[in-house]
Amino acid sequence: MPSARSAANLDVLEFYRHLPFNYRGSARDHAKTIKSINQITSYAPLVPLLRKGTSFLDVGCGAGWLGLSASHHYRCNVTGIDFNPVAIERAREVGRALGTTAEFHVADLFQFESGVRYDVVASMGVLHHTDDCHAGVRRLCDHFVRPGGVVVIGLYHRHGRRPFLDHFEQMKRAGASESDMLGSYRRLHASLTDEVHLMSWFRDQVLHPHETQHTLCELLPVLEASEMEIVSTSINGFARFDSIEQLCELEPQLEQVGAERLMRGQYYPGFFVFLARKK
Repeated sequence: MPSARSAANLDVLEFYRHLPFNYRGSARDHAKTIKSINQITSYAPLVPLLRKGTSFLDVGCGAGWLGLSASHHYRCNVTGIDFNPVAIERAREVGRALGTTAEFHVADLFQFESGVRYDVVASMGVLHHTDDCHAGVRRLCDHFVRPGGVVVIGLYHRHGRRPFLDHFEQMKRAGASESDMLGSYRRLHASLTDEVHLMSWFRDQVLHPHETQHTLCELLPVLEASEMEIVSTSINGFARFDSIEQLCELEPQLEQVGAERLMRGQYYPGFFVFLARKK
């Protein structure tokens, strides 16, 4: 039976119906990019976990870049869910262009029931757009990942995100137009050359109706209650660590990193990723 309560944010759904995040001018262009660039290699600890037959659930999959990359490059058995039917239709289009077997479904992550436990459960840049990020983390860990499997979660960081948000908030207070802010974002994120793709990122990063920011240490009690153990995190560049406390001490420093990147005119959204294994 579906969960009685959902923490999905309907304003977020309406916003992304207009233009989903990470959306390109055509499904064919998106498929071409996935073929030519394996973006999963940016998350090095995830790569050894992926192989033919690995069951992979992409929660809040959007237009499908992560799940489709896992399907195309590693032959994983991929299921993707998102509450936005526009995004799901594009994910299916890209999947057909790639010739993958990945399946995509319109579903609310708080109510989705598959009856399956997965080797890898991923949710990148999604849970901070819900009304209860902690509940989203618990749901992934308690309902979808198998014992010995992993969750891979990406969220906005409380400290690292601040300089980016402050930059655009100051522009708004100074009377900047949306066009002015788009120009600033374009300069920061100059690698985006597809205009539709650029606009999808700008809207997601600057104009979105709702987001929250978090820290790894804040989430530790949630993860521990769900019998999850931290394996790796981008907070220390996915390097080995001696203790969780060591990671916690690094987190406030991400604000300075964000400020320095902004001063150099470089895109730095203040985003962090962690992998945790189910005991």
